[in-house]
Amino acid sequence: MIVSVNPKPSMSEFELLMNNTDRLLNEDALNRPEYYATRGGSPLEDDVKAALEESAKGTSFENTIEKVSGQKFPDIVAAKFYGVEVKSTKENHWTSTGSSILETTRLSDVERIYMTFGKLGGNPIEFLSKPYEQCLYGIAVTHMPRYLIDMRLGDGETIFDKIGIAYDDLRQMDNPIAPV
Repeated sequence: MIVSVNPKPSMSEFELLMNNTDRLLNEDALNRPEYYATRGGSPLEDDVKAALEESAKGTSFENTIEKVSGQKFPDIVAAKFYGVEVKSTKENHWTSTGSSILETTRLSDVERIYMTFGKLGGNPIEFLSKPYEQCLYGIAVTHMPRYLIDMRLGDGETIFDKIGIAYDDLRQMDNPIAPV
């Protein structure tokens, strides 16, 4: 008898992990808003990692959460195949400039990425996570083309909907700048 076992957790398990992580971060932010108001960058990545580790207890993700930030994309990896990119703003809105569309520093094993976004201004401080490609609405050119983030996008409003190319197709192109 041959038994095939999928060695990685399912996408639905990852979605549950992310929902639980948001819940933990939002509960903590209600209790410690002054703490989160001072966070951002690498310290906020540490906070998200800690919430992911807590949420992963008793799941397929337990002991698989790794912070790889710096010059790597995404910032955090779970079970080798899933990633979390952490972004935030000190303002009271859900928008920001994101990562490069070229994704030259993307970890090759990561198949699915979620964006965890901290709205660290206003009251209440809040966190929201969703699939990476579902919160990218446009492109801005800084030193290189970067995605624009809006965590409140509706269906059909992403940059990928606008250009008619799926995120996974665009990111795997030799020259993803050309279509955009």
